[in-house]
Amino acid sequence: MARSKGTEGGTSMMEMVRSTLQELGNNAKPSAIQEHIKAKYDKEISKIIISNYKSTILKRRGSGKKRGRPPGHKVAAAAPMGTGAKGIRLEDLTAVRGLVGRLGAAQVRQLVDVLA
Repeated sequence: MARSKGTEGGTSMMEMVRSTLQELGNNAKPSAIQEHIKAKYDKEISKIIISNYKSTILKRRGSGKKRGRPPGHKVAAAAPMGTGAKGIRLEDLTAVRGLVGRLGAAQVRQLVDVLA
């Protein structure tokens, strides 16, 4: 059977960090947690280990809000070109291009301004 990662007969390092976070709050810095553990449990834990344990504990608790798009969110699909009365058809674009070729871009703009 595997041995416990905790100290002999005492609380584990994870449990020390967990209880310290409950006492000091989730925003406590690793150096403050380290000092609190040293004073309360008389154990020395490195700041790197405290930081890792703290992030693991806070991830498991969850912040209540998950990242990303919410489930069930639908994205509107773009309407295909040329379908329905409101779409622009290829024939419309070729007609405008023919007008630009015959009359010039400036006159086509003036025609659009008059009709709009």
